[in-house]
Amino acid sequence: MKKLSVCLLALLMLLSACGEDKTPGKPAPPPAEPYAAPEIPDEWGEDARRLLSLPWTVVSPDGIGDLTFDGERVTWEISSKDGVKTAQGVPSFSDGVMTVDGTDFTWKILADFALLTADGETWRLARTDSVDEARRAIRLVSGTWSGDGMALSFEKGTASFSVGDRSIAGSYTLAGDGTLTISNDGEENAGVNLAKGAKVKTTSQETVDFPPELAFDGNLETRFSSAYEDPVYVTIDLGKTCRIGGAILYFEVACSSEFKIEYLDASDKWVEAAHVKGNTQSGVGAPVTVPFKKTAEARQFRFVGLKRGTDWGHSFYELELYEILPGEVVLTVTPDGEAMNVEYDGKTYRLTREP
Repeated sequence: MKKLSVCLLALLMLLSACGEDKTPGKPAPPPAEPYAAPEIPDEWGEDARRLLSLPWTVVSPDGIGDLTFDGERVTWEISSKDGVKTAQGVPSFSDGVMTVDGTDFTWKILADFALLTADGETWRLARTDSVDEARRAIRLVSGTWSGDGMALSFEKGTASFSVGDRSIAGSYTLAGDGTLTISNDGEENAGVNLAKGAKVKTTSQETVDFPPELAFDGNLETRFSSAYEDPVYVTIDLGKTCRIGGAILYFEVACSSEFKIEYLDASDKWVEAAHVKGNTQSGVGAPVTVPFKKTAEARQFRFVGLKRGTDWGHSFYELELYEILPGEVVLTVTPDGEAMNVEYDGKTYRLTREP
């Protein structure tokens, strides 16, 4: 009997050992701890208890943020087209209003959702199971992220994005499904053509009917055309030093397959701002957008037509210069631990936050 007991004990120990993960370097993760709701003082009332017993995340389409309570202090952070606003402090309650750090909040609980009003704006909030989950979206849209040749940064309600030859900076929205839209429509000087009416000259002109001035008059029915030769130079004098971040060209059928845009620096040297190869786009419905490698501060710029796309000359209806190129980009962002995955133009990029 004693021998049998020893055998049974050994068998039980063996079965127990087989059930454990003994993989070196892979300790079993600790069990997730349930969220511990902070104590809410009775004098704050039942409405405050319903609001502060669990963390909330903003699910309004025009903002990203969260509302949390750690048992002493309320923290509110919201990022929207108006920038980033925060309020943090010990709350006080009076007549259905919660005041935190000088900001007054009113709210209405709707099952698992709440409508929260602050600074004249109403936000839709959803309950979450942890502070980390509540703050996940706001953490995505803060700081600078980079990886796989892509850069994405956020500061004071403005996002900056670049990958390859595509770049944009402006306001942004982050939808609940992770769709991040960056638009510069509201930015100062976005969409302002600084080359309109500029003084211009060229090294080559087809006839007197197609002078370079016609490509800087704001009229997409007139155009410049060079002689049938390469290279061709069109010099643009803006009349004063301007910050230029990119160009848009509306080519005629006689487009340029390869061209550069340069600027004259302080030492009177022409510096390459952008170089385009293999272009086949033409027509007023298919403009060629040319982001600069970096913003150029100069008075004079020039177009350099290196290779013609047809047997004819280099011809375009309009050449526009912008401090900020108009437009928007749409990305899909997904948190991945301490990183984020970004889907753009059919590709997925893995980004990490820069220290």
